[in-house]
Amino acid sequence: MDRALRIDALRIDRNVQRVPSWCVQLAVFGLALAIVVSRRPDAVSNPQFWAEDGKFWYADAYNTGGVGPFLQPYYGYLHLVPRLTALVAQALPLRRGPLLFNLVAIVIEILPVQLLVSSRLSGLGGVSTRMLLACLCLSLPHTSETHSNITNAQWYLALLAFLVLVSAPARTWGWRSFDILAVVSSSLSGPFAFMLAPVAALVWWKRRGRKPLELLLITIGGALIQGATMLYSLTHAHYLARTPQPLGATPGLFAKILADQVFLGALVGGNGLCHTSVPWAVLVATAGMALIVYALFKGPLELKLFVGFAVLVLSASLLSPTSVGKVPAWQGLEFPQNGLRYWFLPMLAFAWTLAWLVGRGNPKGVRSVAAIVLCLMPFGIVREWRDRAFADLHFQEYAKRFEASPPGTVFTIPYNPPDGRWSMRLVKH
Repeated sequence: MDRALRIDALRIDRNVQRVPSWCVQLAVFGLALAIVVSRRPDAVSNPQFWAEDGKFWYADAYNTGGVGPFLQPYYGYLHLVPRLTALVAQALPLRRGPLLFNLVAIVIEILPVQLLVSSRLSGLGGVSTRMLLACLCLSLPHTSETHSNITNAQWYLALLAFLVLVSAPARTWGWRSFDILAVVSSSLSGPFAFMLAPVAALVWWKRRGRKPLELLLITIGGALIQGATMLYSLTHAHYLARTPQPLGATPGLFAKILADQVFLGALVGGNGLCHTSVPWAVLVATAGMALIVYALFKGPLELKLFVGFAVLVLSASLLSPTSVGKVPAWQGLEFPQNGLRYWFLPMLAFAWTLAWLVGRGNPKGVRSVAAIVLCLMPFGIVREWRDRAFADLHFQEYAKRFEASPPGTVFTIPYNPPDGRWSMRLVKH
C-alpha cells in the first residue's frame, strides 16, 4: 500500500513539473488580482484620481505634453512611471484616465508576487514559504494608502527592484529585459536608488558575474541621476520642502513610531496602543528589534539584505518625511493613519522575518515565540482587509462636462483626498 502511494505521489510530482511555468504565473496573477481588487474594489468600479495623480501627473501631461514633465522633479526627484502612465492616458478620454492609472498601479503591486513564486528566489525558501511571503505582501494590514494608486506604486516598484537584485541571475532574454526594466523604473521613480545601490553592490560582491554588475551599474546610474536632480531642485524656486515643520525627533517618539506603526501595525493594523505610554512602546520596540537582529545573524542572505534595505528606507523616511499639519513631523507620524506608505517595507520585512523564524531550521523556543506573534496577524488582516472607499466627488460628471466644452476652457476638477488641497486645472485643447 505504501509503495503504491509513493508511486502515485511520484506521478503527481512529475505531472506538476510538466505544467508550463507560464500557466503557474498566469494562475498566480489571477489570484493576486482578485486579492488586490477585493481590498479596494472602488479602484475599478468607481476609479478616481488620488493626491498627485491629477494635479501633477495628469495635468502636467495634458497641459504641457512632450518630454517636459519627465524632466520636472517633484519633491526633489524624478517620477518616471507615473509620468509615463499619464502620457499614455492622453490617448484616452479624461474619464478613462483614473482607471488606467489604477490598473497600472494594480499590475505593479502584483509583479513582486510573480517574481516571488518563481524559482529565481528559491534562496528565500521552498515554494510554500515563498507563497506565504507573497500572501503577506498582498494582505499586510496598515497599508491602505499604498493600494491601487499610481502615486504610491513607487513603494511596490522598490520592492520589485530589490527582489530582482537578490534573485538568481536571469537565464533568458525575457527575464533579463524584465530585470532591467524593473530596476530602471524604480531607480527613476523616487529616491529608492540610493537604498538599492548598497544591496546591488553586496549582491555583486557575493556573486560576481556580468549580470549582477549590469544591475549594479544601472542602480548607481539611477542614484546619480536622482542625486543631480535633488541638487538642481534645491537651487530652484519650484522645489517643495518635504518638511516645512521641524522634525521634533525624540527617543520616545521613535519608540512609539516603531512600536505602533511598524511592529504592531504589521500585526493588528492601525492602532494607538503605545500612543501615550513610552515604557510600553520601548518594550514592544525592543522585542521587535530582538527578532530582527536574530534574523540578521541567522537568516539567509536575501532576508538579511531585505531587512537592511527596509532599515535604510525607514531611516530616510524619518529623516525627510512629508509634514502632516502644523505640528512637528514626528508628532504627526505618530498617529495611526499618517504616513502609511513609510511603514510598508519595514512592516513587510518584520512579517517576512516572522515567517522565516517559524521555519524548522530555528530553535524550538524561537519558533514558538515567532508563531505566537504571527498568530496576531490574522486579526489585523481581517480587520483591515477592505480599504475605505474614496469619497465620490463625481469625477465622471466633471470629465463629461470637460470633454464637451470648447477649446480654451479652463476647468478645475476636485478629487481625492477631499481636504481642499487636491484639484487639477486643465486648459481644454
